[in-house]
Order: sequence, then C-alpha cells, then structure tokens
Amino acid sequence: MDTGSRVRKILAKALVLDPAMVKDEALLVDDLGVSSLDRFELIMDLEAELGLEIREEDLVGAKTVADVIRCIDAQIKGSVSPQGA
Repeated sequence: MDTGSRVRKILAKALVLDPAMVKDEALLVDDLGVSSLDRFELIMDLEAELGLEIREEDLVGAKTVADVIRCIDAQIKGSVSPQGA
C-alpha cells in the first residue's frame, strides 16, 4: 500500500469518516472537520501506524489531505528517522 492510501485510511479511521470523503483535495478543517485536538490525535495515530516521529510543527501548514501525505512522504524518504532509532 502506498503512503497516500495508508494516510487516507488512517485519517478516515481516526476521524470516523467514510473513506470516500478522505480525498487528496479535501480540506482538513473545512471538509473533514479536523479540530486542533483532532490534529494532535492524528499525529499520534500516524506515528503509531507508520513508525515515524512527527513533530506538530511539521504539519502546521498542512491544509489538505495531500499536504499531510507530502509531509509523511518527505519523512519516510529520510528526513526523519524512525522511532527508537
């Protein structure tokens, strides 16, 4: 499963949404209803599922699902080491 599919699946599960709603162009706040608390919980879920350490500031500018996927892709490609390393 590619990163985008994994991230969309995690977002749908964490936000209790129909996976069809979690599209790349979906706005986190306006379309998916992500609150500041949701954002924190999403970071924890993404970390647990993907084995990454994600700083909140890494996702501060993320406005869409695609932005989150780009951030995670960048971290997977080596800008952040896996947890426990």
